Amino acid sequence: MKRTKKWFFGLFSAVSVLLFPLTAYAAEETETMGEKMTTAVFNTILGIGTVFIMLIVISLIIYCFRFIPGIVERSTKKKKELPQPEAPVAKKPAPKPVVAAAAPAAAVQTDDTELIAVIAAAIAASEQIPLDGFIVRTIRKRA
Repeated sequence: MKRTKKWFFGLFSAVSVLLFPLTAYAAEETETMGEKMTTAVFNTILGIGTVFIMLIVISLIIYCFRFIPGIVERSTKKKKELPQPEAPVAKKPAPKPVVAAAAPAAAVQTDDTELIAVIAAAIAASEQIPLDGFIVRTIRKRA
């Protein structure tokens, strides 16, 4: 992590050292309209160039994300390959088998009348027809 911070701050300071004289030049007060226009064009090109350079840097960072799963996989393989110290294991006596009578599976019957009433009311409200104008025959769950 410290190496990454050093690299980032080094890059930031290098860019700021390179750009500071250019912006200082642009900040000088000029006299004629032509010199003001030249300064304005220079500042525009500098700004657009900075944006495109940063977009390229961001796209390179995003491109490097495809290599992260391989790096993580290699590091987990190295961790698995390291010998693990074995702790003494106390042997437990084998558990006695428990024989339970198999209970018949009870069929669970649910009362769907409330669900049917809610669905019927929603359909009646959306179609703007009375509840006795249609009959709900089946309700099937879609997967």
